[in-house]
Amino acid sequence: MAQEVMTLSVDTGSVLINVDDKGEIIGQFRFNPSDMDIVRRYETVVDALNAITIAEDAGADELLKISDEIKKQFDYLLNYNVSEGIFAKCNPFSMTAGGDFYFENVLDGIAGLIEKTTNQRIEKKRKKIEKATAKYHK
Repeated sequence: MAQEVMTLSVDTGSVLINVDDKGEIIGQFRFNPSDMDIVRRYETVVDALNAITIAEDAGADELLKISDEIKKQFDYLLNYNVSEGIFAKCNPFSMTAGGDFYFENVLDGIAGLIEKTTNQRIEKKRKKIEKATAKYHK
């Protein structure tokens, strides 16, 4: 006898992010910027990335191995498989015009998205609470 399969539809607050390079979409990923655990994961990832050392005589194989570890850190940070969308057209160690590694630029951008989204959602909730309790503040 076949078991009935049910579906629970939820809204986790995840958003779809386009990775834009001067007007060209070069990737895409989904994550929940207001996930309460993201701050803890962010700190863990920053520590892990800061701990990475690259020998001056590192060969291509070693760099690719470290690059793969960086991708795993981004997947862990956002709790989704995001590395394919973020690094589809640009290796984490690619240099940006500003002289930073591409992964550093992406990490800074993600931090900004988390802060912006969290602030927007808190403000929306604050306004909803004020509206609901306005009659009691007269």
